[in-house]
Amino acid sequence: MFEIEERGGLGRRALWTRGDRSLTTPLVLFVQEGPRAAPSYAEALFVSERTEDPRLQIRHGGSFFAPRPAAHPDDLPPTKGTPLSLEGLEIPQEVVAGDLAIVTGESDLPSAKSAQAIFLANGPEFERSPREFVAMVRSVRETLGPSTVVAVTGLATPSNLSVLVYAGIDIVDSSRMILDSARDRFHTADGAVPAADADRNACGCPACAASEDLRAHNEQALYREMLLVRSHLLHGRLREHVERRLANAPWNTAVVRHLDLRAYELVEPYTPVAGGAMLAYAQASLTRPEILRFRRRIRERYAKPPSARVLLLLPCSARKPYSASRSHRRFRDAIWASANPSAVHEVIVTSPLGLIPRELERFYPARAYDIPVTGDWSHDEAAIVAEDLQAYVAVNRYDAVVAHLGAEAPIVKAILPHAILTAKDRPTSDESLASLTRSLTEATGSLSRVAGGVRFAEEMSNVARFQFGDAGLGLSKGATFRGRFPDVRMIRDGRQVAMHTGRGMLSLTLEGGAILSDADAYWVEIEDFIPKGNIFAVGVADAAPEIRAGDEVVVRHRREVRAVGTARLNPREMIDLERGEAVHVRHAMPASP
Repeated sequence: MFEIEERGGLGRRALWTRGDRSLTTPLVLFVQEGPRAAPSYAEALFVSERTEDPRLQIRHGGSFFAPRPAAHPDDLPPTKGTPLSLEGLEIPQEVVAGDLAIVTGESDLPSAKSAQAIFLANGPEFERSPREFVAMVRSVRETLGPSTVVAVTGLATPSNLSVLVYAGIDIVDSSRMILDSARDRFHTADGAVPAADADRNACGCPACAASEDLRAHNEQALYREMLLVRSHLLHGRLREHVERRLANAPWNTAVVRHLDLRAYELVEPYTPVAGGAMLAYAQASLTRPEILRFRRRIRERYAKPPSARVLLLLPCSARKPYSASRSHRRFRDAIWASANPSAVHEVIVTSPLGLIPRELERFYPARAYDIPVTGDWSHDEAAIVAEDLQAYVAVNRYDAVVAHLGAEAPIVKAILPHAILTAKDRPTSDESLASLTRSLTEATGSLSRVAGGVRFAEEMSNVARFQFGDAGLGLSKGATFRGRFPDVRMIRDGRQVAMHTGRGMLSLTLEGGAILSDADAYWVEIEDFIPKGNIFAVGVADAAPEIRAGDEVVVRHRREVRAVGTARLNPREMIDLERGEAVHVRHAMPASP
């Protein structure tokens, strides 16, 4: 049994229940060999022969050429004993023993569908080919789904463990630490050096403090990194931790690039649409799934407010949401001092998200990202803005474009040579702000006046569409709005259908859920029961493919709306898993008396 607690990329912090034990993943199996006992802190062991140790022991089954037949539920079957290059070689070898399996290549995966956990053979070979590693992980997840525990042996080090976990590996072992200890390699989270070059007095780990041997230090380093990875998963910061580890080895960088650039469709469904602060400091941050998804949705789900006639491009600010910053308050004062402010559409130019329309500034990750604000743009950052701006203006037509920018101005001017530049020195200077007001008055003065209420309704409709796709337009059609932004109630036919809050998303009522259900969007199909609390995966029969963790969803049975709430899992997790919260319920239909 497998229950997900938190996630990061394909990685997850979870409870793996095996027999009467519940183990937290990611998990390190510490190798137990000969008379030397496994470390006292080890939570589970990897053995060739069973001992009296009460901890979980996974026993490896040798190879086809020297097999150890499985005689215990925690015994692995023998491997084929062939390298990756020969993984398709016909060898009459069962890959599954009980509910554990060991697979050599993709051809073994169909036979492993009954397994609770699979071990990838030839782990050390993956170090020579990160592309093959990512391809194998992708095949495992696509074929076996999220309920299967995935392990790889002979590969984990303190410096690559976070990347392994981010790529979807739940279990590793300590055999690499034993091998490298014999080679006199001293491991830390930053890589390995010859033991003779290491300053053990500066290490500070318990093994070095007690003057234990090199293997004790290396095993301790692996364990400490595993605890750190678990902590980052718990706090939603695994990706940031991974990016800090990319400098440790080219292999780490290659794996993350393959995941971002070639496996986006695999990783993105496992990436929540809501979360905490995002530290986008590294070059690799530009291709994070959250970033790419936001940029794609601007192209696929967004259109400018119909009454907006003048596009105003503004720089970002360190403070989020932008409207809370001093600079953007001054920008807005200058806009409202112009002749027809509701005809102006504010779009923020920023890295790494490209373009952020003002009405979406609270939507994750726009409200949560943090970058160094220096005014310096890398070639890749400039290319993102240029690409997104070119695509945006191709489908969103304005009468005029005003660019009130600093260092971003040359990037915009190269794409939009007709844009009116208004910043004289600094965008926030009095002279620049006066220029902005004059230019907006000239651009909008001859246009028909736009009522503030009409424009606000258009922007709320944009929020609904960005969040729910075209189905969201059904929520806002004919709606009125009450409250003070950001806390705004969406009313249709006298009944509240949704509530916009400071997190930038619409929270559904049962009436709003019924509208989404009729549009056949963001639904979770449950068995025939009336929810009395949260919905767990065991009660889910099906789910709409567009759902991501953090999305607002409608819970229904045969199209009868039973509840609304927030998804905690993606659709395949809801369907495949037997444990864990699938939907955190906000409103449920009353039970029959």
